[in-house]
Amino acid sequence: MTLTPPVAIYGLGNMGYPIAERIGRHFPTQVFDLDDTRVEKARALFGAAPMGRPQDLADTRVVVLCLPSPASSLSVIEQIAPHLPQGAVVIESSTVNPEHVHAGQKRLAPFGVDVVDASILAGVEQMAAGSATLALGGKPDAIARSQGVLDAIASRQIHFGALGAGAAAKVINNAVAHAVMVVVAEAGAMATAAGVGCEKLIALLSDPRMGLHRPLTYRYAQRVVKGDYTGGMPLDAARKDSTLALQLAQTLGVPLFAIQGAHSVYDIAAAAGHGRQDYAVIAKLWAGWGCPTVPGPGP
Repeated sequence: MTLTPPVAIYGLGNMGYPIAERIGRHFPTQVFDLDDTRVEKARALFGAAPMGRPQDLADTRVVVLCLPSPASSLSVIEQIAPHLPQGAVVIESSTVNPEHVHAGQKRLAPFGVDVVDASILAGVEQMAAGSATLALGGKPDAIARSQGVLDAIASRQIHFGALGAGAAAKVINNAVAHAVMVVVAEAGAMATAAGVGCEKLIALLSDPRMGLHRPLTYRYAQRVVKGDYTGGMPLDAARKDSTLALQLAQTLGVPLFAIQGAHSVYDIAAAAGHGRQDYAVIAKLWAGWGCPTVPGPGP
């Protein structure tokens, strides 16, 4: 009878522990964390074996990293690289940039080991409940070799492309969420000062026909991607509305940062002669700066 080799998991923090627990429902596991109490908890609750020496990974086909920093991931990879069998896969689920994933792959490549970036698009509660999403990057055959473990972590997976693409997708997603949080805080402060109720503001901004959705689901998806800026709301009109928002905030005594900064983009686009085109035309600025917002020649 052939025994299933254990899956090794490095990092049992807030996200690492529920990942290890989910994997432990389907595979034998060996775990490592600097906090011995977490290792003991994993041993007691789902039978995880405490990680010994890196040499103990000689038969391990899949290693999962869920660590607090890129430096931590690269340090672990340095230690385990010579001891993994050829054809093994390291799943990088830590929040890192593509450059860090590529650095790990460069270190592992001489030993015939591949990296798959499997960034987690969810919080701890979603991971524990099984509703998390993995943003994958890497070679299809490497993903196939680790598919069982990926499925144990989360059934919903999006393959964004080559190695590092999943990590990039998560960082971009988080950047948008964090920036929008600043805008929402500014909007809430303006609404409160102007006597607009929170529930009414939330309903307004969450309406699919306006608020937060429209710039993404219509202006980016339809106008920017297709390079079509004819008709629609002119940039001059959007700039006028932005000016009114700045004036309102000044009258109410509400400091603005994100909305103030965004207004500068409309000033630049107007000065570039885009005033009569749909305000999604601001994307042309990034194309002019050598950073097109869609693949190809730019919008």
